[in-house]
Amino acid sequence: MTPVDAREANADHCAREYRQALGRVPTGVAFVSARSPDGEAAGLLINSFTSVSLAPPMVLWCLGLSSRSRPVFAAASTYAVSVLSEDQRSLLSDLCRPLEKRLLGVSIRDGLGGAPIIEAAAAVFECSILTVSRAGDHEVFLGQVERFERREGPPLAYLAGQYGRVHVAA
Repeated sequence: MTPVDAREANADHCAREYRQALGRVPTGVAFVSARSPDGEAAGLLINSFTSVSLAPPMVLWCLGLSSRSRPVFAAASTYAVSVLSEDQRSLLSDLCRPLEKRLLGVSIRDGLGGAPIIEAAAAVFECSILTVSRAGDHEVFLGQVERFERREGPPLAYLAGQYGRVHVAA
């Protein structure tokens, strides 16, 4: 393993190496969504989702400053996170379509504040937005979990640019 000094390396090379290093951290695959007060819905696949606190229950996720979904999230007071199950891998291409077609044909229901929730997700977290903070080229959304649910079955995982199944030792 060759260490890369992020302060001294060529910017493009450093960014590529940094992204590849981050690819060594397995993540879940989640779809975060919101609805603006005027009824416009937006959502996107994320892997920057984590628990912050159990008491009170809080989670956070990150949104790129250049995201086309940003105006909807900026106007919303709530959001929903649908953690995809392993058997929902086929939804990935749908959830990556252009914003205005992203939820066409996807089985959803309205959650808190009208945020679209993907049916049959492994877990769902419906949140009130507590704070939004800028961090580099992203905004960090901290939310208080108001409602949540889970279902049995493995969640979809992402590692080193590939989707797969989580295997838990018994």
